Amino acid sequence: MANISIRQLRYFLALVDTSSFSKAAKRVGITQSTLSAAIQEMENALGVCLVERSGRHFALMATGELLAREARDIVARVDDLPTSLSREARPLTTRLRLGVVPSIAPFLLPKALPHIRGAFPELHVAVREGLSRSLIADIRSGNLDAAIIALPFTTTGFQVEPLCEDEFLVAVSERHRLANSRAVSAEDLQDEPILLLESGHCLRDQVLSFTGLRPPNEADDIRAMSLLTLVQLAENDLGITFLPRIAIAAGIAQGTSLRLIPYRNERSSRTLALIWRAGASRTPDYLILAETLRDLCRQFLDVYNPEET
Repeated sequence: MANISIRQLRYFLALVDTSSFSKAAKRVGITQSTLSAAIQEMENALGVCLVERSGRHFALMATGELLAREARDIVARVDDLPTSLSREARPLTTRLRLGVVPSIAPFLLPKALPHIRGAFPELHVAVREGLSRSLIADIRSGNLDAAIIALPFTTTGFQVEPLCEDEFLVAVSERHRLANSRAVSAEDLQDEPILLLESGHCLRDQVLSFTGLRPPNEADDIRAMSLLTLVQLAENDLGITFLPRIAIAAGIAQGTSLRLIPYRNERSSRTLALIWRAGASRTPDYLILAETLRDLCRQFLDVYNPEET
C-alpha cells in the first residue's frame, strides 16, 4: 500500500492551485526543493507520474488531475476532524463559512442572519457572496462549509436540502402595453426585449429555461450584474425583466412604478436550497440550519402575495 501523507497532498494541491513550484512552496512555507522532493516521493510511492516537469513550469498529467480531485475531498475531510471531534452536543456552536449567490444574498441575509444569531448565539457565520459554480468549487476544496444557491443547478456530490420555491414575476413599466395584464405567457413576450443578468449567473439560465424564450442577440443584449440594475432598466422602458419573489418581498421594487405580473407556465419558479459536501461530518448541524432557514423563508415570502397585485 502506498504511504502518502496529508502533508504531501497539501503540497500537491498547492502546486495545482498555483501552477508554480515556487509559488506553491511559498504558500505552504517550505523551500522549492523540499516541495519538489515531496512530490517526487509521492510519485515514487504511487508508481505514477503526476506532473510533467519542464524547467520551472509543469503540466498536470491525467493521473495528477485524478489525484487532485481525490486529494481535495480527503484534505477537506481531515480538516473537518477537529470541528467534528470538538463540537459540543449543542448544535451550531462553531464557525460556519456560508456562501450565498448574489440573486439571494441581499434579500435573504438581512432577515436570515439576525434570525440565525438569535437561534444559535454561539455560532459565528462568515458569509461569502459568489456565483454558484465558484461556491461549489469552494465547498469541494474546503474553503466553504455550505452554500445557499438556486436550483436547478448541477449538485453532484452534494447533499441538497430545499428551502422554498421562489416564484418569478414579470416586471414591466407602468407605461408598458402589458402593464394591466393579470398574467402573461411566453407568447406575450416574443417580441419584447428581455433584460437579464450577465452570463455566469444561474438566474439568467433559469429564466431562459423556464420561459422557453430565446436569449437576446448579443449585439442587442443588455446585461447587468445585479437585480437592482434590472429594476432601473425596466422602469425606464428599456425592456422587461423577471424578478424572484424573494427580491420583491425584500422591497426591491418599492419606490418604483413597476407592475409585477404572474407568469403563466408549468414552471415559473426556482428552488432555493442549502447544499454541502455529501458525507460532511457536520451534516446534523446543516440539517438543523436548513430547517431554520426553511421556516424563515416561508414566513418571509408570505409578506408578498402576487395574487394581491
